[in-house]
Amino acid sequence: MSDSLPPNAESVLTGRLRKYHSNFYYVEAGGVLYECAIRGLIKKEGGDVLVGDFVALDSVNPTTKTARIQRVLERKNAISRPKLANVDQVLVVYSLMEPLFDPHQMDRYLTHIELAGLTPALCISKADLAATDADLAQIRAVYTEKLGYQVFFTTVKNAESLDAIRALAQGKITVLAGPSGSGKSSLLNALNADLQLRVGEVSEKIARGQHTTRHVELLSLFEDSPDTLIADTPGFSNLKFNYVLPVQLEAAFRDFAPYRAQCGFSDCLHVDEEGCAVRQNLEHIAETRYRSYLDLLAEARLYKDEVNSTSQKQEFGYKQLDRKGNDSVRILRLKEKNRDASRRTQKQQVSLLHAEADESEETGGNGLPVEDYPPESV
Repeated sequence: MSDSLPPNAESVLTGRLRKYHSNFYYVEAGGVLYECAIRGLIKKEGGDVLVGDFVALDSVNPTTKTARIQRVLERKNAISRPKLANVDQVLVVYSLMEPLFDPHQMDRYLTHIELAGLTPALCISKADLAATDADLAQIRAVYTEKLGYQVFFTTVKNAESLDAIRALAQGKITVLAGPSGSGKSSLLNALNADLQLRVGEVSEKIARGQHTTRHVELLSLFEDSPDTLIADTPGFSNLKFNYVLPVQLEAAFRDFAPYRAQCGFSDCLHVDEEGCAVRQNLEHIAETRYRSYLDLLAEARLYKDEVNSTSQKQEFGYKQLDRKGNDSVRILRLKEKNRDASRRTQKQQVSLLHAEADESEETGGNGLPVEDYPPESV
């Protein structure tokens, strides 16, 4: 097959899942694209099969080009929104104008990517619409000079501006992220005109683009480089931080790395704690980044409160008890470890103890009948 496999893959027909659409999985194996169903056991075990996964196939029919996914091979990583596996890098595409560059939304994308354990790069599209070079320099100062991210300024009107993106993508799986209307599909069409992806227009009323990508798919970017794949996706479907704890969010901000070890508390969140080295060095941190952090931290704290509340409800909680001929009542529901045994359960336990005692007398206490019990040694 064209895609390189993990070194521990067995010598069976294996391939990479290139697309999932309408409950069918499309796996490329040996240069052939198979339409696949999934083994029922994978679903029963609660496993996911993600685009980008290496999979083993059985029930292969070369004539109809159909097969069944028998199992998923080991992944090196996975992200959930969008669902992808074995990703090398994420390229955040964001337009400079139309729609206007929004640093706070950009920070949401970057933080999600950092939390996934991946390294983001930035592609600022429609750079030809910049009023002055200072507009581009300001973005470079924050994201490259302070944070160390690679930033590329591109325009589909200048083919040379895309050369750096070609070099970045070479031999890797790259995920495109960014809001609708930012130019992701236009960028891919400019890199490879044969893709012919549908491009949406930006709404004048809401200053946002419309989604044109409906499913997750790995696209071959260059015909002469089969290992260079681009994940065209419907986008990161959830940019909220209602799934991480505050300490996880704090760790995703590389801005704080030079200072966090100097904070007075090891769990400092850099808001109002005494001896916070981050707040003492805010002049070295971009103002927009710190404001973004505070906004995202508020969401993570709500999630923490919800987790604590749910934990408490699981410990105690309430339930409705229906009574015949009477109104239902609301009673306290306890966990098993806190609940007293019912009278019926207590009687059953007493009966079981009596039965075990009778059996012990008849068998000599070890389950053997008395007559079969081995004699004591003299």
